[in-house]
Amino acid sequence: MPLRRGRRAWYRSAVRTLVRLFGRCLPLGIALGLALGAAAPVAEADPPTTHEVIYTRPSGFWTSNRPAVGGAYRWRLLGIGVAIAAVTGYAMLRLVRRANAERAARR
Repeated sequence: MPLRRGRRAWYRSAVRTLVRLFGRCLPLGIALGLALGAAAPVAEADPPTTHEVIYTRPSGFWTSNRPAVGGAYRWRLLGIGVAIAAVTGYAMLRLVRRANAERAARR
């Protein structure tokens, strides 16, 4: 909807301020990016040829790199995930039903 003559949009000064700020910050950002990009050395590293096997933790534990024997934690973690998804789904179902009931009561 166009404005009548002589009236200005309430956001006009804010837009002008943002344009000025962007106009000042953009060249500075480009210059800073180019300077840092040119000055930063390229990091090079060789991947490790071997890895440390941790024997003090049980196999399959969070930070152990030994495989779990027989999928020791797999079913427990799957059960926990299914339980969390079920609780979340039930809570969302209740919220949707409550919102629908409130909307129907307002009509």
